[in-house]
Amino acid sequence: MAKVRLRRGFKSEASWYSKSVRAELGLRPHDPICPWSLAAHLDLPVIKVSDFIQIEPAAVAYLHSRDGQDEFSAITADLGSRRVIIHNDAHDRKRQAADLAHEIAHGLLLHNLAPLTGISGERNYDREIEEEASWLGPTLLVPDEAALSIAFRLADRCLTMQEASDEYGVSDPLLKMRLNVSGAIIRASRRRAA
Repeated sequence: MAKVRLRRGFKSEASWYSKSVRAELGLRPHDPICPWSLAAHLDLPVIKVSDFIQIEPAAVAYLHSRDGQDEFSAITADLGSRRVIIHNDAHDRKRQAADLAHEIAHGLLLHNLAPLTGISGERNYDREIEEEASWLGPTLLVPDEAALSIAFRLADRCLTMQEASDEYGVSDPLLKMRLNVSGAIIRASRRRAA
């Protein structure tokens, strides 16, 4: 499936959201952000799959299994008149952070909630809104300012990728992606060469 092009100006909009939520939380633009704290600040309840153990023990056991983890990460759902995030807490903490940031992105962008499946039972999947959330989620976790700070510290050998990954609570692949797409690596290498 080919990727959808993000609408013009969306990447700048994503950076604005990242700066805005950090400012609301009293953080600097390059500071790490906790997605659980951000969700709480946005009044977006986060529910773990394991919270359903008493109601659906077999479903929870499956979703916590290797196969189930591959099938379900997180979703934004409408419980009555309230949006909530339900996420698979069997994933490692860094994966959970990325999953939450993705769902928070849907909320910040005011994406409409759609039924999980279509008329014939296939999964409803709006590629455009998923691409937007897939861009904004990582941008919330590692904004351009953070990527640049990390890239400079990596270039100066003051920081390792593992340390940066731990500092920002993100996986190595997510961190590398943000370092690349933000242009931070190129900017740091130019500064080092100058």
